[in-house]
Amino acid sequence: MKRSVLSSLPAIIVLGLFVGGFVPNSATSNATVHAQGKSQFAPGHQSNDPSAIGTWFGVARPCPATGDDAGHAAFCQAICGLCPSTPGTLPPEVPMMPTVHADGTVTVNDAGSITIFHTTAQGAWAADPDPTQPQIAGRTRFQASFIWLQGDGGLPGFAKFVGVARPRFVTYFDPTNPDNMIGYIQPHFFPITDANGVVNVLPSGHKGSLDVTNHYPVIDPLAKLPPGCTPFQNGGNCFGTFHFTIHRVTANVPNS
Repeated sequence: MKRSVLSSLPAIIVLGLFVGGFVPNSATSNATVHAQGKSQFAPGHQSNDPSAIGTWFGVARPCPATGDDAGHAAFCQAICGLCPSTPGTLPPEVPMMPTVHADGTVTVNDAGSITIFHTTAQGAWAADPDPTQPQIAGRTRFQASFIWLQGDGGLPGFAKFVGVARPRFVTYFDPTNPDNMIGYIQPHFFPITDANGVVNVLPSGHKGSLDVTNHYPVIDPLAKLPPGCTPFQNGGNCFGTFHFTIHRVTANVPNS
């Protein structure tokens, strides 16, 4: 199973990737509110305050940023050093379209769902001011946690469920440049099924009563992600690190 999953990874890695963020040391109270995904305005009305809330479009490419501009190369080095990855798993690029919602949730579509089956990614986002993580002065770091269900890329009617992908998705929001964000993604894969695509679960009641964990995967895809990106050959479950710049999709109003 692992072999078939990894062999189709270049398409998989199109991570439904999205929603990361960062928090500047000088974040204002309004920025904090937005960073936590809370809305202060009535339904149907938009706030004029800069925020990361909205739909974005961009292209992610693997780190290290070989052949890219010096800024992105330095960004990759700061995030992951030599940026090890699982061989054969990183496609040359991942076009993506994440949406950051005001209620703290996030959805992400990417080109991976075109070439190899996986569902739309869904999850949550929040500000991430952790001083042990790379921060950028004047920008708010956001991090998202989301999941998509992964197929093995088989023909329609024959494809099998093989597990879930859960990326670490991080962005840096600059209120003085609110329509563009830089960031990185580190997708982790959890092979939670057997060879027939059936989820391997814990014994009933293993972790509690019926409303706590019945039919819960043996490999927990909701546990905290390990730090950084340790590739499969080194005992981890990370495909690699992608860097990106994403751009806000605007309403095109006024129409001129």
